[in-house]
Amino acid sequence: MATVSVVVPTYQREQMLAEALDSALAQTYEDFVILVGDNSENDATEKLIGTYDDPRIHYHRNRPGLGAMGNWLDLVERADTPLVATLHDDDLWEPDYLAAVVPPMLADPDTAMTFVDFWVIDELGRIQEAYTEEESARTHRRSMPGGRIDYDLAQGIRLVAVWNAPQPCYAAVVRRDAIMAIDFPQQMEPLYDIWLSYHLVKRRAGIRYEPRRLTRYRVHSATGTNDARFTEAEDWIFRQIIEQNPDAGPVADEVRRYWSSIRWYRGTRLMADGPAARERSQKELLAAAEGLGGPRKVAATLAGRSGLAWTAGSRAWQWRHRAPGVHDIRHQPAT
Repeated sequence: MATVSVVVPTYQREQMLAEALDSALAQTYEDFVILVGDNSENDATEKLIGTYDDPRIHYHRNRPGLGAMGNWLDLVERADTPLVATLHDDDLWEPDYLAAVVPPMLADPDTAMTFVDFWVIDELGRIQEAYTEEESARTHRRSMPGGRIDYDLAQGIRLVAVWNAPQPCYAAVVRRDAIMAIDFPQQMEPLYDIWLSYHLVKRRAGIRYEPRRLTRYRVHSATGTNDARFTEAEDWIFRQIIEQNPDAGPVADEVRRYWSSIRWYRGTRLMADGPAARERSQKELLAAAEGLGGPRKVAATLAGRSGLAWTAGSRAWQWRHRAPGVHDIRHQPAT
């Protein structure tokens, strides 16, 4: 039996999927199998898999499709290895990723998850260095020491729900039995990654960090964070974390503030869609105002309550993001 199952949930991204599979097959650590779960509505992915002559690749077609989380959970259940590494069909791995992460986990059965830092790439696979540095700094991965992380509940919640340091979807290897011990309710579809991390720290599971950029996360127009379900699931998860940890102390306020910053981003980002999105944008801004401070609190309150203020803010946002040299760095709060 292999030691790692590389689970690859996919949906009609044949070209990117080929790149992802090639990066897995190029691993210097070779004791793994690849489980591909196909939610596609056509035969292109199945035909692509047929071009690979590697007995480690196992393909399963879901008819009907299981959804993003259902596909992933089905693959984890099909795995018969102690460790699981998720590789989404639009992401890539560095050749020494598994070699750096797997042996320490095999040597320490108490380690439930090892996560790494990662590169951010664009749709064409080009590394976005500024974005990568920003994400490494924002999540504290840039300054976090490597090795086993010593934490209590408050520190664990901060790690996963404020810093978002671990990313099980695209930059971590997880022990299969640790995943199977967690209930994944439909309300948090498709954000199984932050839910997984949260429950690991809630149970004080062993977590390690390898401070190297060993995977590549692709940001593009079809990234799942653009889905409305992502927003609903994100709000549900933050609410659960706050409600389930009444004794978490100051870290609960940190979670609320971070959640507010996410809602501020959503509300301002919706301004790009014009008047048709005003109601949704104002709802997000008013919700965000509760946890914001300073000028952002004032701006969120005014724009959330006044149509004129919202219109002025929308014009300012659109002008700013058309200006030369200004980039819309998409905030990836939870996955």
